[in-house]
Amino acid sequence: MTFRLNGLRAALLAGAASLAFAPHAQAAAKNGDTKLDALQQQVQQLNAEIQELKQQRADDEARKAEEPDAQAAIADLKRSTSAQYADIQAQRANDVQISLKNGRPTFATGDGNFSVSLRTLVQYDTAYYGQSTVPVANTDFSSGNNFRRARFGASGTLFKDWSYEFIYDFGGSGVEASTISSAFIQYDGLGPVHIRLGAYAPPEGFEDQTSASDLLFLERAQPTDVARSIAAADGRDAATVFAYDDNYFAALSYTGGVVGDSAVFDEQQALVGRLAYRFIKTPDANFAIGGDTSYVFNLADTAAYPNSPSAFRLRERPELNVDSNNIRLIDTGTIDADHVWEWGVEAAGNWQNLYAQGGYYGYTIARRNSILPNPSFNGWYAQASWVLTGEAKPYKADKAAYGLPSPADPLSFDTAGIGAWELAARYSVLDLNDNAGFAGFHAPAGGVRGGRQNIWTVGLNWYPNNAIRFLLDYQHTNVSRLNTAGADIGAKLDTVALRAQLSL
Repeated sequence: MTFRLNGLRAALLAGAASLAFAPHAQAAAKNGDTKLDALQQQVQQLNAEIQELKQQRADDEARKAEEPDAQAAIADLKRSTSAQYADIQAQRANDVQISLKNGRPTFATGDGNFSVSLRTLVQYDTAYYGQSTVPVANTDFSSGNNFRRARFGASGTLFKDWSYEFIYDFGGSGVEASTISSAFIQYDGLGPVHIRLGAYAPPEGFEDQTSASDLLFLERAQPTDVARSIAAADGRDAATVFAYDDNYFAALSYTGGVVGDSAVFDEQQALVGRLAYRFIKTPDANFAIGGDTSYVFNLADTAAYPNSPSAFRLRERPELNVDSNNIRLIDTGTIDADHVWEWGVEAAGNWQNLYAQGGYYGYTIARRNSILPNPSFNGWYAQASWVLTGEAKPYKADKAAYGLPSPADPLSFDTAGIGAWELAARYSVLDLNDNAGFAGFHAPAGGVRGGRQNIWTVGLNWYPNNAIRFLLDYQHTNVSRLNTAGADIGAKLDTVALRAQLSL
């Protein structure tokens, strides 16, 4: 009985436990199914990712297999593109480019090997001569007008290392005829060294190498003009070797006669040398010194036989060339010479819009087959300017000379500019007397009474733009001179002159 009760109790307890834990068992089973489903989904996702990775790997392998062909195609495309670009550049190099800088027409190939610039310089002068004394009867300076220079031509480059220039001058005063101003070829392929051959103005000094379009006054200072007339000046047959950089300039020229000179039996031969050095170069200042010399070792023969006389003379007009009679108030007369030597020293500089320049010259004529003393002469000048509108005159290293100020406010119809204005002054002396003796007496043996000419000049220059220029000059010329008998044939001259200039 006891056993049955115990068994019944155990059965009842087991049933109660089963009833108690049945819900929990069902929940556990359900949770197990959910987890299993999640695991199955993860496995499926991993399989999908593995398949995707396998596909990507297969694609990569395929691309790697094709990559050499693609790279070759890209290389071919690059080569083709480069060749096409080179062809285009070659075609452009042959194209002609046109520019009008400062109004000067210039035509050039794209590679810079060839170029041509059309050049123009027109100077129209009008002047009034007021004579207070007349040195010789019937000597009368002619007031009036003339084209001092009317130059047209071209300059440029050939095959990059060669340059050229041809300028013909249709102007002049009096009996001066139209002639070649410059005609030369030049080799520029030796770095700072250049070689020039033809007819031109061989380098001889600051004032000499200042372009005719850039002169401070209507004419160069008289001592410089005489110096350059001996063996240099425009249109001189010459061969020159010169070199320069930003600071130095050096030149040596072998020169002959001037284009258009009267025929001679043997042409003059000479050497002309020049050195210049800019010792101060700052944004506000340029200062330079220089020296030159000319040595005529073979003068032109005047007759067709051995030991022919060689006629040489020095003479000079006042610093104005409008007079159609070409009157010279100072003149050494003709001297039979064996050789001639000229030398000069100059200094030039500017500080901002202030500029000054000056020089001293000596001239010696060695007589031919004569016991008479060799005459020597001299001259000097000093000039300065102040640009009222503030512009500075530029230093041109390729010529070792000064140029014109460029107007900061040019005159035009678009803007009410005033251009650039400049005040200038100069004093020059040229003494062509040597052992001249005294008034009232004949000249000593071998003495030369060429005369002494002193000139004061003041000027006002206006630059409406970089191509047009107007100059107004007043000059006072005072000449002291004795004739062979000792009489005074000096003169005084006052002139007013105006120039209109176009330079391209």
